[in-house]
Amino acid sequence: MSHEELLSAISEDYYLNKLSFGEISKKYNISRYLINKYLNDAIKDGIVKIEIATVTKRNTQLETMLSDKFKGIHFFVICDGSNDIATSKELSQSAAAVVEKMFKNNCSVVGTSWGEAIYSLVDSLHSFPLESVKFTQFMGENMKYNSTAGSMRMVEKIASKFSSEFLTLPAPLYIVNNNTRQGLYAEPSIKHTLNVAKKMDVLLTGLGTIRSLQSIPIWKENIPLLFPGLDMSKVAGFIYGRPFDIEGNILNSSDDKVLGITIEEVLNTPKRVCLVRSKSKTRAILGILRGKLITDIVLSETLAYRVLAELNL
Repeated sequence: MSHEELLSAISEDYYLNKLSFGEISKKYNISRYLINKYLNDAIKDGIVKIEIATVTKRNTQLETMLSDKFKGIHFFVICDGSNDIATSKELSQSAAAVVEKMFKNNCSVVGTSWGEAIYSLVDSLHSFPLESVKFTQFMGENMKYNSTAGSMRMVEKIASKFSSEFLTLPAPLYIVNNNTRQGLYAEPSIKHTLNVAKKMDVLLTGLGTIRSLQSIPIWKENIPLLFPGLDMSKVAGFIYGRPFDIEGNILNSSDDKVLGITIEEVLNTPKRVCLVRSKSKTRAILGILRGKLITDIVLSETLAYRVLAELNL
């Protein structure tokens, strides 16, 4: 087999037959390093051609208006599609394009949360080798086991896109008993995952509301235990498992029941990318923008207009 034929065969197995690096390594008796090199060579030599079928339209005027209001935050305002389904698809694909660039830019650790928005983002990512990048959870599971968008599934799903290592956090998002939570932090598997999570370069998150929390029965039944003394009328939304108000203040910082890295450690992550698809999260968006809880946000024109209208009330 000539070198060009080898590049073609490996490319076909990876891109078309969906073989993993491990399977290709065994089949051709070559190292993972060489597989990565050969796949890149195949693109350079024109054996593999990658085409972008559509170009998503962005509303740069709205992006500029929002950037002027919220300094230091990068906005990606995606033009509304012909219907809600089309708009949601465009949002997911656009968010995927944004984070793919970040993954390629000297990135070593990526953290991911869960939820339908993040599931759709991950589903829209293209597959390419990123063996030097680790994907990790940075907080416990949301316990939404009747959904494909659970936390452990998410980190496995995204890692499989890039033939990468992944780390899970096999514990619930909230641990009410403080002693139990502190004890879990000492467990080797949990400690290792969280130590890696503290070094995240990029994290991917959706945006929650009280209704999001109430959609999970175990959390709905125990809200007073999860957030003792909290006035729920002040909650604008939830991010990283924590409630925040319209000004972006975390409301339970003195009695945080989340099992994961601290909110301060989360906010030390250089790139915190938020995808918002629901039209009902205007107040929650205002909160995360005012509190600078994220660094990059992908949202629709409709949501952008609503945020600006809320600011002008």
